[in-house]
Amino acid sequence: MKIVKVIILVMITLSALAAITCLGLLSAEDYMIREQAAYEEPAEPQIYDPEIFAYDANRGELREEYFGIKLADLKQDEEGHYIMTDQQRETFIKNILGKHMCSLQWISWKDFGSVSISYGADNILYVKGGQTSKTNGDYLEMYGTLTVLNPLHLQFNGQIITCVEHINDGKPVKRKGTYNFTVAGQRRYWRMQEMNNPKDGYCDHVDIYFD
Repeated sequence: MKIVKVIILVMITLSALAAITCLGLLSAEDYMIREQAAYEEPAEPQIYDPEIFAYDANRGELREEYFGIKLADLKQDEEGHYIMTDQQRETFIKNILGKHMCSLQWISWKDFGSVSISYGADNILYVKGGQTSKTNGDYLEMYGTLTVLNPLHLQFNGQIITCVEHINDGKPVKRKGTYNFTVAGQRRYWRMQEMNNPKDGYCDHVDIYFD
């Protein structure tokens, strides 16, 4: 009896797929690609020079100075990435300590959350905070350590939890690992580059603001 039910279900699915294909709404190949994509791991972030990216993305030229550090005073490696001296890094870190606004676009770009950047007892830089929706149960949480590679590139290592009603059936999505936050053009925030949601494939814009 179970075998008969399975056969009937398969026949109904194939018939529906054939009908959709005939109508030109979705090809059988596209259907299979879409089904497989739901189970694929998110792609690795593209590694790029933020300065080149700023021009390519039409976001304007980078600012001359970030938290007391002028880009013109920084050396660059063969790939064009900025290199900071220990003294420059200390100055930069000193100026970013404290609270910063943060956001996940699904929650709000008006009612911001906040994260706190501070030194722990072990002299390691920590980030903790998040954002909570004022209209539903959506939220963003993040907790971990922060490494300053240069003013345009912060590397976060820790846990990021997002909970959005239309993603993953409204259940929390937990990320744990290393994530890269970078600046583009005139924008006043660092944006996480590992944007693909590991559950439903949505693009999550997790931002830490200068202010």
